[in-house]
Amino acid sequence: MLMTPGAVEDIPPITDSMRESALSNPNSWLYVIDPAFDPNSEVPTWGIVGAYPVNAHGQIESRFAANDTYRPSPRALGWPEPTTQLERMIQLAKAGHRPARELPAAVLDASLFVYRAREGRYDPDGLLAFPDRYTGRLVVPACTSVDHVPADWPGWRAVRGRDLVEALGECPLAINADGPVSAIIPAELLRAVADARASAIR
Repeated sequence: MLMTPGAVEDIPPITDSMRESALSNPNSWLYVIDPAFDPNSEVPTWGIVGAYPVNAHGQIESRFAANDTYRPSPRALGWPEPTTQLERMIQLAKAGHRPARELPAAVLDASLFVYRAREGRYDPDGLLAFPDRYTGRLVVPACTSVDHVPADWPGWRAVRGRDLVEALGECPLAINADGPVSAIIPAELLRAVADARASAIR
């Protein structure tokens, strides 16, 4: 972990409790911890925002040394509080707090909400693909909760992630595409995890 002065744009504010702690620990460093972690428990090096030097009089110096390995948590990034386990996993993976390889399994175990056409229209398997707005490739949109369902969807239905795998074909699954924290999971990754599970129970 390398502390680099001025390496972050937002310098953490110095609070009264920080000043009190510094008075009790002269000639030291006052570490600033990401709000997702309990400072009284073990914190990974990447959960430390940085540190302020404390002089011999227990006063905090103004220069801040940023931690170059710091990974801001979803809370520090101002992302909305997750309402489902899958939302939490997506946020942690995008923030670098959990491996992205864990996402496909979380998708298979989650309840998702997928597009459904109006009654009377052809809607094969209730699963439709649409061009991604950025790349133009076909993706199957899905939402982690009703709150994330786009207002212009004529309808939706709930389905378990594991039950979507075969119907996806080669189309990736676009989760909460219109939300502040989204994810695109390739169909082949979902199939690989689903096949591995099936093999394990045979």
